[in-house]
Amino acid sequence: MVTWRRKTSLPPDAKGVVGTIRLARRDNDLAALLEGEVAVVEQPDLDARQAKALIDRRVAAVLNVARSTSGRAPNTGPQLLSQAGIVLIDVTSEDTWARLKNGDLVRVEGGQVFRDEVLVASGIELDAERIAGDLKAARDGLATRLDSLAANATDHIHREHAMLMSGAQVPHLSTPLRGRAVVVVSRAYDDIADLKRLRRWIRHHDPVLIGAGPGADVLIKAGLTPGIVVGPLDLISDAAIKQSGEVVVTTPSGMVEGVERLERHGKEIVTFVSTGSADDLAILLADTNDAGVIVHVGAPSSLAKLMEQPPTEASRMFVARLRAGAKIVDAKAVHHFSSQRNAVWPVLLLLVAGLAAVAVAIGITPVGQDWYDAVGDHLTDFGSWIKGLFS
Repeated sequence: MVTWRRKTSLPPDAKGVVGTIRLARRDNDLAALLEGEVAVVEQPDLDARQAKALIDRRVAAVLNVARSTSGRAPNTGPQLLSQAGIVLIDVTSEDTWARLKNGDLVRVEGGQVFRDEVLVASGIELDAERIAGDLKAARDGLATRLDSLAANATDHIHREHAMLMSGAQVPHLSTPLRGRAVVVVSRAYDDIADLKRLRRWIRHHDPVLIGAGPGADVLIKAGLTPGIVVGPLDLISDAAIKQSGEVVVTTPSGMVEGVERLERHGKEIVTFVSTGSADDLAILLADTNDAGVIVHVGAPSSLAKLMEQPPTEASRMFVARLRAGAKIVDAKAVHHFSSQRNAVWPVLLLLVAGLAAVAVAIGITPVGQDWYDAVGDHLTDFGSWIKGLFS
């Protein structure tokens, strides 16, 4: 049960940022944030997706009970918050979660947090100069982290070999996807802008719209109806359940809590047993159900963006996109070609070029030719293959 403390007033000339505390320990707590609140989060290596959620909620400041940038990856979350004028502090005080309560009126100044003018938390304020330095250092070390991506991708294929190779345990949808265009929407990066640019293309081609977890809410906010929503049930809103044609609940154990939410809206539960994220599983679901082309809204636009994600999520996304091959196209590319004259043939050319690029990339690697014949026999060489792909 959430308890609220009575707010106290601060003098009108109080320095720094003034706002009420809102604890948002989990990603899905971010949706409850209100404009002007001071968000308390625990987001190591704050990425662009998390920062975007905070910016969209118009928070006044962010207190991160973790290192916003560890140097593991060039994450742009802190930079986005800085550009939006949102104060970001890496809190170093102990017992921050116990000291701060929802509804506390606080003043944030110079890396310090005051309640009733009593210091209750402190840390390091990440200004633009510090953020730029951290980002440069992380980018300089990006190459050394490709080994981690390769190892995680290899491990993922070992564990999920049957699902990735033959579609085992991937549910067959009642919504027909065979040969159809599909748009997968992830709540990340330039999702809203990309979706806005695609509206004309969506209107003309009538694709199946798939919301990856909170991506369904992005579709609804844009005035579009998700045909399918995919993700853990706690990341799927009631609005998404109500408006989506089909709900696919992902779960690592096969157990689903909160089934009554689906029953309340007359939805049948479709389970997808896997440890993946909503984003990569939505792509895998569309691919396995024989979608003709998969347009990804909110996709990482570069290797650096991909590496912003936690290592396991980055490797799964990499493998999912690789499996989909030439079927998957970035939303920005579709907009670029569809906005030109004679727009049909450039899109087809893009797909053919994508297929050729994948074929060449695989073929020129040391294990590429053998991989075509028997992928399963060469899983242990996958790390070397990825290094060859990026060399």
